[in-house]
Amino acid sequence: MKRSNRTFLASAVALSCVLTFTACSPGTDEEASADETQVEETQEPTALESANETADSSDSGASVAEQTEVTIGETIEDPDMGDTIEIVSAVRDFPSSEKADVAQEGGEIVLLQVTVAPGEEFGGLVSMGDFEISYDDGAEYWNNDTRMIAEEMDEAGFSPYEDVSRRDGGEHTGWIAYFPEEKRDTYKMQYQRAGAKVIGSDEEIDEYTKDFEIPAP
Repeated sequence: MKRSNRTFLASAVALSCVLTFTACSPGTDEEASADETQVEETQEPTALESANETADSSDSGASVAEQTEVTIGETIEDPDMGDTIEIVSAVRDFPSSEKADVAQEGGEIVLLQVTVAPGEEFGGLVSMGDFEISYDDGAEYWNNDTRMIAEEMDEAGFSPYEDVSRRDGGEHTGWIAYFPEEKRDTYKMQYQRAGAKVIGSDEEIDEYTKDFEIPAP
């Protein structure tokens, strides 16, 4: 037992000496200062990186075009079906989180506002698919992409156009969305109503096409 106590006391004394020497060591303050300097030097690049990220974000935001509405005010009269279609206006650079890649890849989202008063003599629809866009000066025309961003349009106050039945009559207004892959100052547009055969007779109605343009903002 006594031998064990001596061992314990000796260990305690030795530990006390180690602690005393460590606390009194003249190099401790210098090492602490060096550690603080090292921490400060480590933090400095982090601050610079944050500043660079902020600058990059600002540059990126500056390149985003602002939404602009342009007036068109053109009226289309279908001589065979009796439809009256007013091309009211267009929105350029509509912002969409769902299809943000369109603008990022050099295109834009265009919304077209139309008001339709269908004729009463025949049936069928005045469809959103009848309105097409061209971004290559009329070489080709592309259909709309309204359904892909219909919810965003509605939330922004641009109610999507719904196909109009001629049997319903009345007047109907809505917006149609397009995703031209290449942004242009102006766009050629085309309304194209397919030809039809009148049920119960040999009468045929010719196809009808009318061109118009979306102007620059």
